[in-house]
Amino acid sequence: MKITELPKYEEIWIAGSDPSLDTYPNDFIDDKLMITLHLAYVKFPGADYHYFNEMDRWTYLKENYPEIKKKTMIFGYPFYNRTVEQADEVIGDVKCYKLDLRPYPPQGNVQDIYTDVGKMAMADLVDEAVLGKRTEFGGSGTCLHPCMYTALTMGAKTINIIGCGFEAQDDKEHFGKLHEVDAKMRPQTGSFTGARGERMTLGLNAILEGCKRNKITVNRFKDYEQASHLYPCI
Repeated sequence: MKITELPKYEEIWIAGSDPSLDTYPNDFIDDKLMITLHLAYVKFPGADYHYFNEMDRWTYLKENYPEIKKKTMIFGYPFYNRTVEQADEVIGDVKCYKLDLRPYPPQGNVQDIYTDVGKMAMADLVDEAVLGKRTEFGGSGTCLHPCMYTALTMGAKTINIIGCGFEAQDDKEHFGKLHEVDAKMRPQTGSFTGARGERMTLGLNAILEGCKRNKITVNRFKDYEQASHLYPCI
């Protein structure tokens, strides 16, 4: 199934896996429609949807948390820098919706986001997502970007984001023990604090510009204290 077949919702929460997730109670999601990003599944396995566009993340969780195969997935397909054959082999028989992943709009170049053309392309994709008919989206270095387009395709008028600070906290980039898991999984990957985080932020800002002109509200919270002021846990 394609992401255009996903149910429609007015408000959607997206959870990344940065260290701030340690500040949230496990029942934070109980009254919220939520999509987790990659490793955030470990914190909120009961979320409604779980997004993946990186094969190593999906493989790790499928092997170490086998119950994930009973959940509903949203896949950036095929996974980043993977073939359709590789993706199909590891996805297996799970309920999923697929986004046709095309990273680094518009030309697939990691430097595109540093240009006006690249920023404009990411903002314009918001217009396409709001129409709810497009299935091809990408981002600039973070799974948050295509997941936001997915939320917009799902009809969201308000998107609330947690766990996506795009920077290291006390030399950690992920919550709990997932920091060590990530370090072993990707020993050569650069820190969020630097060019990698800059690309993420530039891409997010472009999406926010597109959301603004489409009258979409986006709230981004640095920790539970901020988020709880908007939606106290019950």
